[in-house]
Amino acid sequence: MIYTITSTLPKFHAGRTKALLKRIDFIQDKLKRKQTILTTNYDPNYRDVYQSFEERGLLKSNIPIINLYEWLSDYNVYNIRKTKFKKQKIYKPQPIRISNYEEKEDEKRNAIRYYDKDTGKYLMYRQFFPESDIIKFEDYFVDGVRHKIERHEFNMYGYLHRISNFSRKLNKKIEDQFYDLDGNIYCRRFFNEDENNRINSILVYKNGRVEKGFNNEKDLFTYFFDHIFEDGDTVFDDARLLDKSLLDCNKKVKPIMVLHNTHLEGNKIKGSYRTALFNSDKVFKYIVLTHHQKEDIQSELDIPDDKFAVIPHFIEKSKAAKSEKKNRFIYMGRFAPEKQIPHIIEAYKIFKDKGYATKLVLFGAGIGEERQAIEKLIQDYHLEDDVTIEAFTENPLEAFRESKASLLTSRREGFGLTVMESINEGCPVIAYDVKYGPREIIENGKNGYIVEVDNIQGVADAMVSVIEHPLQHVKTKKTLTEKAAIKNFKQLFKEIDNSKP
Repeated sequence: MIYTITSTLPKFHAGRTKALLKRIDFIQDKLKRKQTILTTNYDPNYRDVYQSFEERGLLKSNIPIINLYEWLSDYNVYNIRKTKFKKQKIYKPQPIRISNYEEKEDEKRNAIRYYDKDTGKYLMYRQFFPESDIIKFEDYFVDGVRHKIERHEFNMYGYLHRISNFSRKLNKKIEDQFYDLDGNIYCRRFFNEDENNRINSILVYKNGRVEKGFNNEKDLFTYFFDHIFEDGDTVFDDARLLDKSLLDCNKKVKPIMVLHNTHLEGNKIKGSYRTALFNSDKVFKYIVLTHHQKEDIQSELDIPDDKFAVIPHFIEKSKAAKSEKKNRFIYMGRFAPEKQIPHIIEAYKIFKDKGYATKLVLFGAGIGEERQAIEKLIQDYHLEDDVTIEAFTENPLEAFRESKASLLTSRREGFGLTVMESINEGCPVIAYDVKYGPREIIENGKNGYIVEVDNIQGVADAMVSVIEHPLQHVKTKKTLTEKAAIKNFKQLFKEIDNSKP
């Protein structure tokens, strides 16, 4: 059996998740190899995520996905009961009015605050799912503590799935209790009562009794893997968080470590990569995206050539009709410090001061400090009319087709799937020459521009070049096509099939 393990499958995602979903679909479709995905994070609405993947064509319905917490509950957290005849899912709404409570509605937050009718003391806060009377969560309060002391969380059908208790001293979680659809507890997690708030103990329940205990999540992950895997299974590991748990597994599996990003922090190997790279005797194969990264790893560590498979990301030739270009540049990706989005703003300011009218749209914004800092920089430069911030778009390819160029100023980057997608849609890319990826994807002056790292003026100059001298026939390199990927993965599976567990 072939498995892919990952820490999370977000409904809307960027690089790593996009790449692993594409690889899984490709292997199943083109090489006819059946696979299963294992996830280890907690998400009570994963079925909604899976359905979204299917509807958006990201993953086929015949690829099983098993979540750790679903497995711990004996598969009784996602299968909502249905009515006998119409087969409609059964909801469990809670009454909004509660005796002896006074309600105050907060329409902006889709929430209600509850107070004791006699004393006026604040007792409970309820937030509801959008356009629904189903409770998303309810928080409980006591005198003398300004923050919640307990939270009850419900899934989108109204079933209680988790109760969390909080420290009176710190607004930090001290315990999680997980419940199945029948209201049975199946897991408890305990946290340190300090700023780090790490998990210190985990209890797993069966039929109301403690069956197993763990000191940390990684031991729980290994327990999960030991019960799912069989000797001889092939396991693609896309998350460095799971490396130790996989390598500690008692089953004789073939671990394949997929490296999506640079393994270096400056000139040193990142802490998150040390388990994978320092235990090559336990690893069947490392998949790296470039020969450059393979050579850098081998310059530091004595890992033989036969432990590596250099398999770049690939992309199918776009079948979409050409779109009329809007007079804009775009950024597509997460809002995170390592993405150095302020460099884009700085370069755009230089470009704009030359008199150009081209706009800038930043896709991928969340809510937080990074967005606030970027918004402030835009305001400081008086660019509010020229720069637009948007959330992740469900149609990134269309956004690329309609743009003059896409921009990437990360201090580090993986192979850059968004870079490939942009070029594949005829949208040139201006990117820093970071390890590893842009130089393997971008042919300077043909389908984009490579700029020295942190050279903001260089990015601005490239923007000018794109507008003054538009690049013709922007297309993907032959080494990054689906045909090349089929050849690469066939060779990998030939080695897997010919090896012993």
